[in-house]
Amino acid sequence: MNPKQVYSYAQMERDMKKLAERYPDLIEYHVIGTSEFGRPIYAITLGNGMSTSYINGSNHAREWITTNLTMYMIDQYAQAYQQRRSIGGYDVKTLLDKHRIWFVPMLNPDGVMIQQQGLTSVPQGEVASVMVMNQNSSNFKRWKANGKGVDLNRQFNANWNNLANSPGGPSFANYKGKTPHSASEVKAVLELTEEIRPEMAVSYHSSGQILFWNFHQQGAQLIRDRTHARALSQMTGYRLMGEPGATGGGGYTDWFIQQYKKPAFTPEVSPYVGATNVPLANFDRIWQENRLVGLYVARESQKMFETRLRNTFSPVSIEVDGERIALAEGAFTVQNRTVVPLRSIFERLGASVKWNSANREVQIESSEKSIRLPVHRPYAYLDGERVELDVSALLVDNRTYVPVRFIAEALGAKVEWQSKEQTVRITTSSTE
Repeated sequence: MNPKQVYSYAQMERDMKKLAERYPDLIEYHVIGTSEFGRPIYAITLGNGMSTSYINGSNHAREWITTNLTMYMIDQYAQAYQQRRSIGGYDVKTLLDKHRIWFVPMLNPDGVMIQQQGLTSVPQGEVASVMVMNQNSSNFKRWKANGKGVDLNRQFNANWNNLANSPGGPSFANYKGKTPHSASEVKAVLELTEEIRPEMAVSYHSSGQILFWNFHQQGAQLIRDRTHARALSQMTGYRLMGEPGATGGGGYTDWFIQQYKKPAFTPEVSPYVGATNVPLANFDRIWQENRLVGLYVARESQKMFETRLRNTFSPVSIEVDGERIALAEGAFTVQNRTVVPLRSIFERLGASVKWNSANREVQIESSEKSIRLPVHRPYAYLDGERVELDVSALLVDNRTYVPVRFIAEALGAKVEWQSKEQTVRITTSSTE
């Protein structure tokens, strides 16, 4: 994609579809909601892992250069993945085989189109109100809000009641809305965030070359988040901002930090340009400053995910047709599902287990079954037929773990998980 253009909603749609066609095993796009004017809001996923991170752009209309940035980030990371090429020391393929980044490149499509194209982009029935919100000016270069005059980054329920400088009604900028979480665009991203539960989040804005990261964290959370903020500051050259005052908040990352107690960051890209869009001439500099941000966030999110997994670790025993076998490996809990070590179980049942590093999949052969199990993918192949999994196979500490249910489907056996005893009880068909 070409990031050095006035990047419209229609251009984003075209590029998004081309990327998904070019990289069908790596990139997908999803409609997560609709804007106030009815435009689909898209999320684009990059990667195949179970762990997730989240990056968005164009929360504010005049800040659409952040859509150029996030779309180019997807494009460049996908190219590096396909070519097995590193970027800045990050092994992109290895990382994205374990981790999935969710991008929402243009959260505010109505506002972006108003800022770029003026009233020609506005439904006829909304033209008069948009003009009033813009103080009857036909110059929309300063427009920040969504199509209904609500500032999306003052909509989140994080100190919302105390936000300062909100106009009394819908406006081109700063109006926080009648209630938090009332804008269609905000509802969409809230639902997505709750669904994917990212380990870290980045919400891109412009301008000023500064980095917001602090929303009243304390203790270990503060120390952890400051460490990440300093790493991103060193990477981008952006100055770290302090804790907000009594009337600050309302942003996506404020809410994310408060809600999930996880790290979130708001970089303001480009040297400060005032109340207008960043010129395209600044894009090369913006890219050089931010080209590693997504990879850093992905790597650190994967680490956080694996740490959380290990914290659910417990020793497990396997009972096959009444014979009890203690395992050195344990079980993990993922998305309320128990995952258990694959190799030990299948080898105990007489199957051969091999790792195919080229395809990143486990190949299992027995006298009755042939199984291919790609790691970090929500499916497997049993005798050539695809079977969907409720939880993907995981690769943790060079061991593959699978949901208990998969063993039953793969073997045609009765499989029970005895949580109190931490035992997988397998009864094969030959003994039933």
